Amino acid sequence: MKSTFKHLHFFLFAGLLLAGCKKDGQLIEGKSYGVININSTTSTDIGDLLVDIDGKVVDTLKSPSAIKGIKAYKGDRKLKIYQPGKENTPVIDTVLHVEGKDTKLNFLYTADAKIIGGGYDGSVKPAKGNSLVQFVNLEKSLPASVDLKIYELYYNDNGDILAEEITTVKDIRKDKFSSYTELGPVKHGDYSYGYYFGVFEPGTGKNLVDVLTYYPTIYWDSQGSQSFQPNKVISLGFSYDPVNSFYVTPVIYETEIK
Repeated sequence: MKSTFKHLHFFLFAGLLLAGCKKDGQLIEGKSYGVININSTTSTDIGDLLVDIDGKVVDTLKSPSAIKGIKAYKGDRKLKIYQPGKENTPVIDTVLHVEGKDTKLNFLYTADAKIIGGGYDGSVKPAKGNSLVQFVNLEKSLPASVDLKIYELYYNDNGDILAEEITTVKDIRKDKFSSYTELGPVKHGDYSYGYYFGVFEPGTGKNLVDVLTYYPTIYWDSQGSQSFQPNKVISLGFSYDPVNSFYVTPVIYETEIK
């Protein structure tokens, strides 16, 4: 009986060992999973986009939309996002390093711009009650790099509109989002119109977009609220609308800081 038990134990152990080996004798490495969250901002004419990970279509992005919880192996994953039938000319073609449950990919795609990034990466922690804003220049007529001054507009007892300069954000570019700028609640209370900005040429200081001519507004959500909202990160683009003769400033991404 003891001899039979030993033989049985040996065969079970040998079977488990063989099951854990490849045909070439190498041990099979266990693979663990992570989760990818994708947030896209695209123009309405782009349509649906296919999400391809390591050569396999795993989901579809409606324009514009977000996908949360795409399961993928951890490590470097080949990610392509493209319009149906246009696999050879993808909108996004990159390697995404997947770790844990919150690997993020944010991207902006229009007929004139393709930018990966934006959103909140956690690298800057604003004071409690303050918020962060970052910018990207989407206007063709402006230089590749511009400086941007943020103002609070308010009115006095006589009804005059005044502009108080709050801060300057340098090197706003067309190929990536700027660094974060921290803003707090407006100073002028009920007299305040909110935060606005002007655009200037780097070095010379030439005024390219005058704040009191075009009134480019910092919006705090995609519904167009001008009222300051605490504990947020907003990624804001700006471009000129020739039909209505003013600058449009769409919120590209918005995130709550918890």
